[in-house]
Amino acid sequence: MSAAPGPARTVVVVDDDDDFREIFVEALRLEGIHVLEVPAGELAVALFERLARSREQDPALLVLDLMMPAMSGIEVLQRIRRGPRWSELPVLIMTAVNDPMLSVRLDVPVVFKPDIDALLTAVRQNLLQNELALGR
Repeated sequence: MSAAPGPARTVVVVDDDDDFREIFVEALRLEGIHVLEVPAGELAVALFERLARSREQDPALLVLDLMMPAMSGIEVLQRIRRGPRWSELPVLIMTAVNDPMLSVRLDVPVVFKPDIDALLTAVRQNLLQNELALGR
């Protein structure tokens, strides 16, 4: 039995690696997690601008690749966090850079990208913590 969060929880996955993103998103969906997938940083910023204007439920988590062309994950995060609606949005950074100090420098959790199991575990834990904090 899966310990997946309720179906109303939405995770936004931003990654320019189409093959990896597809596998990761499918794994999340198999756990019953609603996913919005985005292939580029600038498209992620546009998605959050659209969500800010809509009445859609806010995402529960942003999973963001660190290294992307045109706009890095750090730039995406800075742009999204400018708006007050997203200033407290939980973020999980995924990266192929194996640097233990990265999480400290970015002040967000960082997971080594090729490890799908570790990413799934981090997403589950983050969503569970958020649900507990919200009293669900």
